[in-house]
Amino acid sequence: MEEIAIFYSLIKDLCGGRVYPDLIPVQNNAADPAMWPAMRYSVISGQVEATNCYQAFNPRVQVDIYANTPQERAHCVQEAMDLIQDSEEIDCQLKTAPFFSYDIDRKKYQATFDYLIN
Repeated sequence: MEEIAIFYSLIKDLCGGRVYPDLIPVQNNAADPAMWPAMRYSVISGQVEATNCYQAFNPRVQVDIYANTPQERAHCVQEAMDLIQDSEEIDCQLKTAPFFSYDIDRKKYQATFDYLIN
């Protein structure tokens, strides 16, 4: 999907370049603060286009950000949302406002939000 490649090209330098599709690599040791913040993006669904071809759809992409502190998390979320919103390369509509939580396994502060790519 070309839209996902464009989406990645926008966000690839965020979080110190630690932006990954689908999962955070095991190399990102939770105990090593230098491996964070990190971002994961995944296609979670999509909106089917009004065609007779059911395979055509606009992807919905979830973004998860993991950070060492709540302040770092908030900064990363704002940076990502500003960059995506201001992009002229791709049309993204925020579908879910950021949800903040704490990932007990990673011992990191997490934010989750998603976009529909038109």
